[in-house]
Amino acid sequence: MAALLCCGFVLAQIPARAAGPEFQPSFLVASGPEVNFFLVGVNNSAVKLGVETVAANDDLLQSTCVKTNGTGQWAMTSSVDELDVSTLNLQLTLDRPLVLCEKVLNETNCCWEPLCVLETLRVTACLKGKVLATLLVQVIIYVNSTFQGIINENNMPIPKQKYHPLGPCPCNLTARACDVGCCCDKECTADMIQLFHSHCFTGVFGGQVSPPYDHLCSMQNLHTAPEWFPFLCVQSSLNNSPYLGLFFEGDTVDVSQDLSFGVAKSAAVNVPVGYHQGDPIVRGDDQLFIIPQTSLNGQCLTNAPVDYLQDFDARCVIPLTAEACADTIGVGEQIQNGLGTLIQPVVTYQTTADLGDFIPITASTSDSLFPKQQNAMASLGLVDKSEPKLLKGMCKNMILQADYVFYWNGTTISNIDLLVTVGNISLHSSATLTQRFSVTFVNPVKEHPSSVTMSGNPGYLTGKPVLAALASDKTLIRVPLKIWRPVGNGLCSSAQTTTLLFGEDSTSGCLLHLSINHFNNCAALGHTVYENLLNLVPADYIARRGNSNLTDLSEWVPLFKASLNDEYEFSEIEDEFNGFCAAIPATMNIRFFTAVIGAVEAVPQRVILGAEVNFSTVHWKMSCGGGSTATCMNRSVLQPFSISAAVQFIQIPAQPEPVQSRFQINHREYECSGNDVCWPELCYPLTRYYTGETFSESIAQGLLLVFIALLSAVLGSPWSSIRKAWNDTTF
Repeated sequence: MAALLCCGFVLAQIPARAAGPEFQPSFLVASGPEVNFFLVGVNNSAVKLGVETVAANDDLLQSTCVKTNGTGQWAMTSSVDELDVSTLNLQLTLDRPLVLCEKVLNETNCCWEPLCVLETLRVTACLKGKVLATLLVQVIIYVNSTFQGIINENNMPIPKQKYHPLGPCPCNLTARACDVGCCCDKECTADMIQLFHSHCFTGVFGGQVSPPYDHLCSMQNLHTAPEWFPFLCVQSSLNNSPYLGLFFEGDTVDVSQDLSFGVAKSAAVNVPVGYHQGDPIVRGDDQLFIIPQTSLNGQCLTNAPVDYLQDFDARCVIPLTAEACADTIGVGEQIQNGLGTLIQPVVTYQTTADLGDFIPITASTSDSLFPKQQNAMASLGLVDKSEPKLLKGMCKNMILQADYVFYWNGTTISNIDLLVTVGNISLHSSATLTQRFSVTFVNPVKEHPSSVTMSGNPGYLTGKPVLAALASDKTLIRVPLKIWRPVGNGLCSSAQTTTLLFGEDSTSGCLLHLSINHFNNCAALGHTVYENLLNLVPADYIARRGNSNLTDLSEWVPLFKASLNDEYEFSEIEDEFNGFCAAIPATMNIRFFTAVIGAVEAVPQRVILGAEVNFSTVHWKMSCGGGSTATCMNRSVLQPFSISAAVQFIQIPAQPEPVQSRFQINHREYECSGNDVCWPELCYPLTRYYTGETFSESIAQGLLLVFIALLSAVLGSPWSSIRKAWNDTTF
């Protein structure tokens, strides 16, 4: 037996039923207009459901079946559960508004009290006139306190503020209390106003709280008024106010009933009349020109607008899907030049077979320690325009890179060049694709053509690539300088590279997984590391300036590279020391010697005076662990060894420091840099460079010290002896 407690009273004792259909939960307290519950264990579709309202004097344990499927204000619906066909999903819905009658108009079915619904519902499940399960629902529902009324019309009239001010009583400052002196305060009774009716605030809108202005002529009796006040005062009424005239005639506002939580449509783009730096560029269809860009948190924004005169180079990592294959990323869209004319970009397509910069290379089981080096120029080839196609899991001509070059002059765009790099990508791979997008603004009057990218004019700009060239048949060919950019597992076989930038010292590296077999020939291992590190800097010359001409060899400095055969010898230890190689060139040091040679418009111009590449050697040894060499003898065991590339920019003074003589070197007692006592700075507190106290305080303290010194000199020795001798000789 179980006791049923409802509204603080024990209603009855309900006997436990045998296994069969039952309601879950077995008892409910509803506080809202919707009640959801379940009937589980239904094995017959002929089960009849019913709901009724139980009166206060009715028996809650009556065994009769309820034949109605709803009450006067409740409706019940049922549906079979999708996961379990023996379960019914039931819902009771209240069919009446939950609003107070005093807040609505022309509404008969409203609530006269805050406690709107208080009743008990009985739900039964019957089969052939026999009750199988019973559920009692105690309903306690209050009115909806957030409802403020029903809008019956589409037009909401607004009163004319000219005659109905928005603030009829500005001196009413305290809520639910009478403000003394405010005769328009509704909280003030007639008896209260009688106490201060002769001292009510005067002015517009029921009371001017702020005091009158001092420049009014009516305030000329003030004691603080200047002598010229009667002639230059302002004649104005006290009822005048700066707030008069700020109200407008009332109007009718259309209230839309169509509410939606969908994404709002972007407002129409204002087509600029001449671009300014930072303005978004507009397409031919009056929409913003967007290119995928990298946000501050590293994520890729596919709808980021391109700003005028703002260069960027972004990489976006995307999964290899069919949607990514078909995405053309807005290639070839017309652009507005800033004066209403449309510009069609000149698009050039090239295909690449080297996908190392776009798809991370996974670690292979082969003996290759480094990624295969391909000739970048040989792997590129011009192709005709071809749309991306998906054929048997292979995406043909998928866009890998898009490089935009905008030619600008003043506030207009004169021409646009676009170089699109495409390739054939297999979508069966689980790897990701790194797409690259760049935008460069070039002024053809002041800068070089886009085919020759510069890093400054004339000196280098910090953060721009270091220009390098390779000598070929008495001509120079531009080649890039790279450093490691490890990705994924950090292995050299899957590492990518990034551009070497001017003025930015950096150290990067990767890992080599070596086994005992690699230590059988230390010379071959050392040469392999040496050659692959040199592949990062394939150049023979470095540009002196950021705009060096390829046809003028005097504008380039040679890149000195340390020869492996001249400086390094690899040592092969005897068999008992197998797994050890000495003098492996594992660290490549790239040094650039720079100097400031002047300034153009207050911008320092930095040039490169020289460059060199040398190597630091380390000893590599297999770690066998403990005193046993069994681990090293296992040919399948791989251990990591690191290699790195360090870049350093060393600034050399434009003028060397003067050579010091032997006397200056040996006699340094008067120099402030090498001594605790600095006599040249004795009067430093009296100079403008001293910031401990104000300059006036320093002067005052200095004069006080001088006065004390003179006073001590006059009153002390030798002046006391002179005065004594003078007094002795005076008659």
